[in-house]
Amino acid sequence: MRWLLPDDFDKCADIPSVLACVLDHSMEMTATHLGNVQLMNWRSGCLEIGAQRGFETEFLNFFRRVRLDHGTACGRVLRSRDTIVIDDVLTDVEFSPFRDLACRAGFRAVQSTPLVSRSGALVGVVSNHFSQVRRPSDMQLGGLKEAAGLAADAIIRILARGEDGRLQKSIELLERSYRAIDTADRLLSRPPHARPDQGRAAAE
Repeated sequence: MRWLLPDDFDKCADIPSVLACVLDHSMEMTATHLGNVQLMNWRSGCLEIGAQRGFETEFLNFFRRVRLDHGTACGRVLRSRDTIVIDDVLTDVEFSPFRDLACRAGFRAVQSTPLVSRSGALVGVVSNHFSQVRRPSDMQLGGLKEAAGLAADAIIRILARGEDGRLQKSIELLERSYRAIDTADRLLSRPPHARPDQGRAAAE
C-alpha cells in the first residue's frame, strides 16, 4: 500500500484534480469500487459532492447535500471532525433512515474521513463504501487520514492562488444537471392527459 506524498498533489492544477487524486487513492487503499469526496460549503452549511465513483443517480440526488444533523457517516464527521466508521449500516441506529437507500446503492459499510488542513481548516470529507460488513484496518485509516490532510492543504493552496474557477464551473454544471433531473422527474410523474403548459407550471 503506497501512501500519498505532497508531491502527488503538487501535480494537481485545480481542485477537481485534487479530489480525483485523493478519491482514487482512498479507493485503491481500501479495495472498494464505491466512494465520493464532498466539499464543505460554509454558506449553506452543507457538504456537497465534488467527485464520486460507482454511484447511480438516486444516491447522488439524495446525498448531493448533507447537513450537520445527518446520521450518515459524513454528517457525523462534521460534528466530530474525526474519522467515522459504520461497519454495518443495517445495525447502526443513527443510520437507520438511510438503510434502504444503502441497500439499493450496494453498500453495507462505510468510512468517512475529514479533509482537515494543517491549519485546522475542515474543507471536506472523503468516504469509501463497502459491499460487505467491514471495518478498515488501523493502517488503512491512518493512510486515509494522511492523504486527506494532504488533499486539504492542496485545496487551501489552490484557493489562495485564486485558481478555483474550474471548480465553480463544475459546481454550476452539477447544479444544472440536478435541476434537469428534477424537471424530468416531475414531467414523468404528471398525468398522461396533462398539457405541456401544465407541466411547465408544475415545474416552476
